[in-house]
Amino acid sequence: MKTPGFGLLALGLSVLLFAVQAQENYGSQDDPLVAEVLGTKVHTRDPSELRAVIIGKLADRYAAEQGIELKPEEIDAYTDSLRRVAEQDRRRQEARRAALTRELESKTLSGAERQSLSSELASLNEALATLDGFARSATEDQAAQRQVATAFIRQWKINRALYRQYGGRIIDQQGGPEPLDAYRTFLQARERQGAFRILNPAIEAEFWKYFQTDSIHSFYPKGGREEAQAFETPWWLLPTSEQTP
Repeated sequence: MKTPGFGLLALGLSVLLFAVQAQENYGSQDDPLVAEVLGTKVHTRDPSELRAVIIGKLADRYAAEQGIELKPEEIDAYTDSLRRVAEQDRRRQEARRAALTRELESKTLSGAERQSLSSELASLNEALATLDGFARSATEDQAAQRQVATAFIRQWKINRALYRQYGGRIIDQQGGPEPLDAYRTFLQARERQGAFRILNPAIEAEFWKYFQTDSIHSFYPKGGREEAQAFETPWWLLPTSEQTP
């Protein structure tokens, strides 16, 4: 089972935002000052938001230190892969819809069977309508699509660099593999160096809970094939049959 939510990979979107917000204060002045990170004072009541701000700022600096850059062809490959995966999923769902329609034409179905098949067909129609909406949005706003692709690819490269530097366990996230232990070690090192400090003990405990509570994560089996290949080839460059975004 994948860890709920997009975890730290989704923070790539936040990183883009923070990159253009050269400011000394983050958040509403009505919220308490709970942390400082790389010269920015952070005002918030939300531990998840605090985690996003701190990691976003530190990831920016780390990417610069590591020389992490993106090429236009990498973004092209990512968006092309998303389209292929979406098309493959659509074909699968359309085939299942056709099969359900044929099954519902049978005169021998019980009431319960007909209800179950009808319910599945309604869900498929809804899913296909959602895919249509995504496809239209992608066509209409390709700039936004490329911006999202940029954030995801950049975050994958940051994750790979952190894993190669610090090692540790990897968790399975909806957005891809995430080197949980590497993030914890990285953050602890940056905290000791004075890159950030959390001023509120209660929110500090919540900040670290994500990295210290194994029960909320799904880990790749230690020493397994998934772990070994997690940061070798990004999923969008794998053969279509192996892709799992």
